Order: sequence, then C-alpha cells, then structure tokens
Amino acid sequence: MSTIIFGFCWNDSALADAANVNIREAETIEDAARRLDLGWNPAWLTEAGYTAYDATGVAIDDSASTSGPVVWSPEVRPPRLDDGVPDSAQGHGFRRRTGAEIAFLSLWTRAAKSKRVEIHRPVGLKPNTRGALFRDFLIYFLQRSLPDGWKVRHEIPLTHIRGLHMRRDVSGRKSDILIIDDGDRLVAALSSKWSWRSDRGTEAAQMVPLTRYRPDVPYALATAEFPRAASVARESVEDRTYHLCPGWVGAWMAVNELAAGASPQERWPDLESLRQDGIFRAQTLTLNGLDTLVDDLRNSGDIL
Repeated sequence: MSTIIFGFCWNDSALADAANVNIREAETIEDAARRLDLGWNPAWLTEAGYTAYDATGVAIDDSASTSGPVVWSPEVRPPRLDDGVPDSAQGHGFRRRTGAEIAFLSLWTRAAKSKRVEIHRPVGLKPNTRGALFRDFLIYFLQRSLPDGWKVRHEIPLTHIRGLHMRRDVSGRKSDILIIDDGDRLVAALSSKWSWRSDRGTEAAQMVPLTRYRPDVPYALATAEFPRAASVARESVEDRTYHLCPGWVGAWMAVNELAAGASPQERWPDLESLRQDGIFRAQTLTLNGLDTLVDDLRNSGDIL
C-alpha cells in the first residue's frame, strides 16, 4: 500500500537532472560519483532496475565509451520530499536533497518491481488533490483490512457523534475519519495528513470538542510527512501517530544527514544496507506504519 499510495500522490522533484551526471570516457559511473562527491550511490538505481547509458547511447556496464551526461532508462523521476531545501540550492544543500530523493526513489522502485506494481504517476498534483487521494486510499485500506462489519466513515458532522450532539460549541465542524466497529461503537477518530505543519487549526477544531465530550475515544494521526517526521513522533498532539512508510522515511533521514564529504557508497554499498538502516532509524524514533494502525484498531475491539 505504501508503494501504491506514494506512486499516485507524490510530485516530481525539480532536481531530477542531478542523476544525469557528467561521466568521463573510460570512467565507471561509481568513479564519477566519487569524483563529483555525489550524495547518492549509483548502485542504488542499478539495483532498482535502472540502466545507465553514456552520451552515445551505449549501456555503461563497466565504463563509459565517451564523455558526457549519463542518461537513465527508465527516466529517473524522484519525488520532492523536502520543502526546506529550495530548487536553487547549491553545495551541501543540493547534495543532501538530491541524495535523499534518489535514495527514496530507488527503494520505492525496487518495492514496486518486487510487488509487480505498475503505476502511471500523475504530474503536478495540487496539495488539496494529493491530500484527498491520500485520505481516500487510507479509507480504502482500512475498510479492507478491518473485520467484517466495521465501518470507516469520513467527513461526518461532529453533531452526529453521541456525546457531541446538542452541544452549542460543536457547531458545523466535521470529522476527518471515524472508525466504527460491528457493534456501532466509535473506536477511534483519525486525521489523515499527507504533510504535517505547525499550523494545526483544523485538527484543533476537531479535537477540542472530541476530547472534551468524548475523552474515551482516542484521536490518531496518519501522515506521509518526511522532513518533520521526527517532530510528528515527538510533538503531535494526537494520542498516536502512524506513518505511511516508516522504513523509507528512516532511510531518507539517514542519507539526508550524511556529512559533507562522507561517501554514501561506503556507508550504504547496496540498497539492502540502506533499507536496513532506514528500518533501524524508524524503530528508534518509534515511527509506526499503517500495519500497526490496523493492529491497534483491531485490538481496540477487544477492549470492554
């Protein structure tokens, strides 16, 4: 599900051309990466199924037959994940952002291929469209994953929730997602946010009446936030938070934090080492995935 949702919801990075490095005649792409001090390892892309070609269109199996920019097949289309590093970034900022974007793309592509998932990724999604897609995918995933008879509803007026009805300060506010078990018991309220910002006015408007009049109902967050993922785990006001792809965001953090001059090829010689590092970082931050969300909701059905 992480592979599918990201495939339909992310926007392309403006720095995709960073993958088309200038290679010298008789030079390997690995040596070119070291010479140029890239923040990513070309082996990640090749392991994910990308093939590098030199300027004459010859596949670079060992070394380039001529000098010029490398061209990848299929086209390298990394996502824009970090809004804190501008497209005009130079130096270490450019190295950091492009390295992390290509790391994520490599992990996503390998997952898509291993699951035989083929997605025609959209271009230029507006933020509201992306957020709505994420919410709809999340609702579908939960409805298919939870027990028969459970209901996943969205945009339900808060006045339709027992305990909040007839309250003068609830007004016309609506919930994001509600989870209801087969006994029509409200199990949890869930906020879906593709990205997470410090301005949480919408969530507060939902949470204040819910926590005041229905303190028995937990309020959770599901997000795909990258640059603020650690803050989400530490500072989110919700009772629990869940991430679309904890291991991938952990790998993104690891590459993003690579020191200037440090070699990503030495640190992560292959995709598996990068993936494992990502999982470890996610576990350290207690970033739980959507599978944990389903388990927590299922287990709540056993609570009397």
